[in-house]
Amino acid sequence: MSRKWLAAILTILAVAVGSALLWQKCRDASSPERHLASQPPSATHYGRYVNARFAFSVPYPDKLLQMGEESDNGDGVRFASPDRHTEMAAWGSNNALEETLQSRFRDELREKSASGKPRKVTFKTIKNNWFVISGTEGDRIFYRKTYFSDDQFIVVDLRYPAAQRTTWDPLVSHIAAGIRVRLTADAKDAS
Repeated sequence: MSRKWLAAILTILAVAVGSALLWQKCRDASSPERHLASQPPSATHYGRYVNARFAFSVPYPDKLLQMGEESDNGDGVRFASPDRHTEMAAWGSNNALEETLQSRFRDELREKSASGKPRKVTFKTIKNNWFVISGTEGDRIFYRKTYFSDDQFIVVDLRYPAAQRTTWDPLVSHIAAGIRVRLTADAKDAS
């Protein structure tokens, strides 16, 4: 009798484990991140946020990021993935402190992590009217592109789990390349 019980228990366990593995495989295969990872960024559908106050726009993958409400003063908006692990913010601000692009770049390089996790800058570049600073904060990647135009700063900031790098890195490149800012006539390097 105990062999029959043992066989029954093992059969039930095998069915339960098999079902759990099949469910996980189906769930992973249908997730937006899995679908997008197999496509080039240009095949991903993008919405576009347009900010009227500061005259800029930014694309965002609308199947992965949900746009929040624009701030009351119209300076920008936040986006988040459904699981809240990936975040993007896009905003403009007037240059009230009379900073230069170079001084803002230096300040942001020295900026401490808001999360308290160690911050490591792994990429930085500055051009005529914009700069990029990117790196890691603990187990998360950050990417910030800042434009300086008409005495205003336009910032797009993305943060996502390092474990999702293969999904997000190409999307971030596409987003960064698609930012549109009203540039002054003397600005020669628009992207």
